[in-house]
Amino acid sequence: MSINFIGLNTAVSGMNSNQKSLEVTGHNIANLSTLGFTRQQAVLQTAQIRYIANSWVEMGASVQEIRQIRHTFLDNIYRREVNALGYWEARMTGVKDLEAILGEPILDGLQNALNEFWNAWQELAKQPDSLTVRALVRQRGEALVYHINHMGSQINKLQDDINNEIIKRIEEVNEITAKIAKLNVLIASAEIAGNKANDYYDQRNVLVDQLSRLVSAEVREHPDGQMDILVGGYYLVSKAQQTNLVPSQNAALSHYVIPKVEGLDVQINVGEGAIKGLMEARGMVSGAKGSYDNGTPNTTADITIAVDVSNLTPGYLENLQNNIESYLYEIKTRGLDYNLRIVAYDGSGVVFNQNYGKDETAFIAGLNGLSGTGVSGPDFGALVTSLTGTTPFRENANRYVFVYTDQSINGDGVAATDDQVREYINRLKANNIKVSVITDPSVYETGDPAERGWNAITQGTGGALYDITTDAAGYAELLSRIGADTEKDVNKVIATVDETLDIISSVKKMLNAVINIVAREVNRLQLSGKNLRGEDGGVFFEPIEPNLPMEMGNIRVALAMKDLNNIVASATDANGDNRIALEIANLRNENLMTSYTQVLSIDDYYQYIILRVGNMGRDAEQIAMNQQTLVYAADNDRQSIMGVSLDEEMSNMIKFKYAYNAATKTISVINEMLDTLINRTGITGR
Repeated sequence: MSINFIGLNTAVSGMNSNQKSLEVTGHNIANLSTLGFTRQQAVLQTAQIRYIANSWVEMGASVQEIRQIRHTFLDNIYRREVNALGYWEARMTGVKDLEAILGEPILDGLQNALNEFWNAWQELAKQPDSLTVRALVRQRGEALVYHINHMGSQINKLQDDINNEIIKRIEEVNEITAKIAKLNVLIASAEIAGNKANDYYDQRNVLVDQLSRLVSAEVREHPDGQMDILVGGYYLVSKAQQTNLVPSQNAALSHYVIPKVEGLDVQINVGEGAIKGLMEARGMVSGAKGSYDNGTPNTTADITIAVDVSNLTPGYLENLQNNIESYLYEIKTRGLDYNLRIVAYDGSGVVFNQNYGKDETAFIAGLNGLSGTGVSGPDFGALVTSLTGTTPFRENANRYVFVYTDQSINGDGVAATDDQVREYINRLKANNIKVSVITDPSVYETGDPAERGWNAITQGTGGALYDITTDAAGYAELLSRIGADTEKDVNKVIATVDETLDIISSVKKMLNAVINIVAREVNRLQLSGKNLRGEDGGVFFEPIEPNLPMEMGNIRVALAMKDLNNIVASATDANGDNRIALEIANLRNENLMTSYTQVLSIDDYYQYIILRVGNMGRDAEQIAMNQQTLVYAADNDRQSIMGVSLDEEMSNMIKFKYAYNAATKTISVINEMLDTLINRTGITGR
């Protein structure tokens, strides 16, 4: 009899197990459209066999667990691809917005404003005495600077908007990680109680997917169901503990932010993702006013005249002293932000070292005060030590040293070894000092016997060689050429923008290079001519803030140009002289934009900028589209496993329904059998 009751229990277990399976199937169907839902499955197992009445008896089925059908490997692939998608979408958006500001190749861009400006000067060259054409020149100049400043303000606003977006994204990361930490607590509580927290797991996985779009997150799951999140090697979530990221300024006086770990003041490497893409679109640079990294042209020139005073030859020092004003005139009219220093050295070492800043009068007086010492064997090593040890230069300034000597490197008859020369070069380069040498051509290639010539120093540091044996009458021209070469090297620094992942900041550098060099070249030509009154010309452009170089947002037509007579068209005050106007009109075709890698005219360089922006935009858009395809493919792969299929669920429903019906039928049969045994067996009639 007991076996029959056990059979009833077995059938009941089958009914309950299949009823639970039907409930799970219904739960899957109900959540068909729920974001992040992972289909579940009731895992059935054979109930434990029992030994009853000298026999092993099957006890039916039981539900082992309600498990999620999910593939961690496919999750990782999806998160990696969506991380790259977030990165490229952020870059693509940044380039698109920048293209809209530049407005090229439509005719309302900077190129059109430049063309109109050059054309006005061409018209002035035809009528150099015309006040009407001068008014046109001023009007076109004002239109140009308005366009430049407006474009600059838009680009700056775009960077600020992206910076604000970075702050919001960092806050979003914190919100997500806080929710994950709370879900860890709920999941651990459920698991400890013996329950399955599948719906909590789904919520947490959706959050991890969202986090992966923002940063590169490393996920570690614990046996108790809790999860750790690491970004850049730092725990943002460790079980129930969560650490925030904070947007912190990336440099002194900067309002641009980078993500740092709260409480550690440590910049975190967020890997790829939307935050990294936004940072590169804005530029991973300082947002401080006047930041060279963020586009302000570096027109600084810290200039040291290093004089070998061991020579007592008549005329040796006088040639330099009598003509130094030619050098000063060049660097002034070419608009360089210069500081001046004199260092004198001889066989005893450095005997004079004085910084004059912009005080030309004191500088000239200091140079004129030098006299020969007769201490032979000028010590170049001591000069290098003085230049690199006392750090007499401004931070980030372009640093130039002009060595004036007719001796070889050591100058003492003892050859400087190759190791010594390499040491000199390395120390100078470490301090970003470019050394040019005004010396005797006989020591260009070789110095003392077996000693390398000065060309080793100049080539190693990026300087040049000049002939000290120039006739006294030609010294003014020599020093003017050295001044012009100083400006050319400064322009090279400005026009050279290395390949970088930064978008807006690198384009700002290039645009400001065009604007600054054009403005300074126009000013140089204006200063070299005469106005309608026969007076020396003045600058045509000037900075709005005098302590900063001319750039987008900081340039205007000089206030003196309100008087049209001050616009210079002629090199002399002769009637009909149009030389200056013609030279300015021809600047568009001059190879002014000489960088370390290319030589271009202003128009060609600007077209190169537009081409570069277009290529960045095309590449970002194409890669983002390709990445979106990969994301779809990765998601489809994991949805094929974790997603709910109505066909499969309906099949399961039918299967579980028939199994349930069969179990109930078994119960009915056993019930009838027991009824017969209990109520009818052994009954006899009276």
